[in-house]
Amino acid sequence: MSEQTLVRPDMLAIVNRPYGRQVSYPITASDIRRWALAVHYPQAPPVHFLDPRASEEGTLVAPQEFNPFAWGAARTEAAGEELPLDPDRKNVGAMEHLLGVVPPDLRRALNGGVSATYTGVPMRPGDVITAESVIAGYTAKRGRLGPMLLTETATTWTNQRGDVVKVHRMTLIRY
Repeated sequence: MSEQTLVRPDMLAIVNRPYGRQVSYPITASDIRRWALAVHYPQAPPVHFLDPRASEEGTLVAPQEFNPFAWGAARTEAAGEELPLDPDRKNVGAMEHLLGVVPPDLRRALNGGVSATYTGVPMRPGDVITAESVIAGYTAKRGRLGPMLLTETATTWTNQRGDVVKVHRMTLIRY
């Protein structure tokens, strides 16, 4: 297998198609306070994460890195086209099968990096966050151990009004 044959036309056809979606439980003031207390421990968190009167908006605003899925998701949705897949391939991060495409035959993987881009839209009590994941692109390369496939995924978080809160990107290196 060469790096030229790693990215097939059927794989390119699923780029930017959602393969998974999670919907959070409504965020509570208690969730925000507990998160802030845990993240800042042993110091006290900034008061605007604890007392709504301390914020300019008059409501609690969650820290940027707050994760409403830390306690689970209210609902998880798949793309609905999932193919059966060997568990060993799932263990190396294959996600193409969720969109009805056979993943490349690569048996090892490692994390190539993650990043988050915050839009400035805060999360507040009552917000319900939807996280939708897509394969954002592929890059095939030749590595020291042979062909490698860099798969970039993007998960976009939006609130119930459709405002984008953040975009989380991850690069998966399969070889």
